[in-house]
Amino acid sequence: MSIALVLVFTGSAFSQHGAQIFGGYSYQRTGGEGVNGFNASVTGDITPWVGITGDFALHSKGTSVLLPNSSTLLNADAKLLSFMFGPQFTSHVNDATSMFVHILAGGYRASGSVASSGLGISVNSSGTGFSTATGGGVDFRVAPRIAVRPVQIDWIHLGNTSLFGADMGSSNGFRYSGGIVVRF
Repeated sequence: MSIALVLVFTGSAFSQHGAQIFGGYSYQRTGGEGVNGFNASVTGDITPWVGITGDFALHSKGTSVLLPNSSTLLNADAKLLSFMFGPQFTSHVNDATSMFVHILAGGYRASGSVASSGLGISVNSSGTGFSTATGGGVDFRVAPRIAVRPVQIDWIHLGNTSLFGADMGSSNGFRYSGGIVVRF
């Protein structure tokens, strides 16, 4: 019952102040390597300055290696899916420009695969862990309901997980995102 009341009042708060959807390119560097991907978020505004954000990102990387003294090709792929939620605070600099900061927490799922048709092997592994992001960005309105987000920078923490039976440890790094914002 109490969850239903919270959803009703939260929904009415969002409808009074609006919402926004963001989607675009993302580059994340945690640990030692950088990976390309996609970042998307949905923010429901509670007030003109405070909202609740759900942030989702998928980054992936693949590589192929020719085994020495052989014609056997080994393919390795890695994916990182993060899902975080938290408050977002927005400052409307003027009618066309707004800046925001957010503090997000949630989880991530890392997965990896190694395969070789020449050797007849295929091995997959995945693990989950805790993740946080702290950062912000700037939006420039280009139409009444459309904005461009040229920069969003987040400091990312990925908690401990294991892949292929090995402890991967935790890592810190940054994520850049840029794309389009649609406001409702």
